[in-house]
Amino acid sequence: MLTAKTERPQVAAKERGEGPNYVLLHGGMGSWNHWARNIDVLAEHFHVYAVDLPGYGASPDVDREMSGEEYRKLVCRAIGEMLDDGAPFRLTGFSFGAALSSGVAAHFGDRVEGLSLIGASGFGKPEGRVVKTRSYKSAGDDEAKYREIVRENLLAFMLSDPDTVDDDAIDYHGGNVGRTRFDSRKVSWGNTQRYDLAKVTCPLQLIWGANDITAYPSIDDRVALCRERVPNLRIDVIPGAAHWAMYDSAEAVNHLLLEFHVGSVN
Repeated sequence: MLTAKTERPQVAAKERGEGPNYVLLHGGMGSWNHWARNIDVLAEHFHVYAVDLPGYGASPDVDREMSGEEYRKLVCRAIGEMLDDGAPFRLTGFSFGAALSSGVAAHFGDRVEGLSLIGASGFGKPEGRVVKTRSYKSAGDDEAKYREIVRENLLAFMLSDPDTVDDDAIDYHGGNVGRTRFDSRKVSWGNTQRYDLAKVTCPLQLIWGANDITAYPSIDDRVALCRERVPNLRIDVIPGAAHWAMYDSAEAVNHLLLEFHVGSVN
């Protein structure tokens, strides 16, 4: 059990490749497998750490009373423990993980050599946004019904094209839901991007799927807020992609990440 006072927290991470350090932080109700279609490509150039965040996947549980701010500090400590002291790294976060990543980049300063945010949260509670999902608990012990609900919920907010919701996507998300022990909304509904991005010193890339319904009220609105803090940021919008763009448009995301990060690797 990790608490707000745990000084040297350990978390699980899927590691691949050799070279400069590259840390990946998954989204809410997720784990390392949010990056299942990206790890091997990135590992051709980097030592990749696809982290299971505290309270997710194979990482330890967290105190249920932990606040969003305490959780953010815990993640910074965990990344500090995972990497060699003082070692530089690159960082990419998805959704909930993107809100965390901005805070991590602000905390570690010049150690972070590049930051990419995919389908970023951290812009406050999305007042007025409606996402129609079904309760996973309503499936009871009926595995077929559970998979049906997982599929419907993926289409409600993660993937927009039914053809992209394959068995792997259902397996990944269905398994992740059962291993989620922290409420990501404590972080993702915080209004933290406003002050974290102002402290980021490295190059910044924003990636959104054009069909990402979580970018509320609009992608343009979120980009404008970020650009106020980081005028020279890079923005990439992927046509046809949804929120989980690293899955439904993996080839495009991999290209964009490598174009942004490899170009400045010595």
